[in-house]
Amino acid sequence: MLPQELDRVGALWLRSLLGALEGLRPEQKPSLEEFEQHFRTRIAPHDELYVADDGEQPVAVLALKDDEVDQLYVDPPAQRRGIGTRLLEHAKASRPAGLRLVTLQRNRAARTLYERHCFVAYAQGTSPPPESEPDIWYRWDGAR
Repeated sequence: MLPQELDRVGALWLRSLLGALEGLRPEQKPSLEEFEQHFRTRIAPHDELYVADDGEQPVAVLALKDDEVDQLYVDPPAQRRGIGTRLLEHAKASRPAGLRLVTLQRNRAARTLYERHCFVAYAQGTSPPPESEPDIWYRWDGAR
């Protein structure tokens, strides 16, 4: 993936986060530059990336790291079209022994998606800054 493509995926990631979490305080919202930098330096070099596009631009991203869905974001205008489901099914097929993931507790859309796909909540905590929000851990125990 080229650097400018990574930046477009970083921007998609930020739009998706802000769309899912209305009401974040200003100090909880990273800048676009911070998101692009984080994605370019912390996620892309270490995770397996899968990007869905509409033929012109990215509309969703899945990042897998070992047995973890590290990131799964769908651009708000592209949500509810089955893209997140297809990426999640790809993750499950890639990791048939099981997966785990974390999402913010108030992200109802994500929680609904994961629970519909047989992920079970097993722990709660607090996300790291800048969000510092209650989160919830899920696991899928694999195809048994």
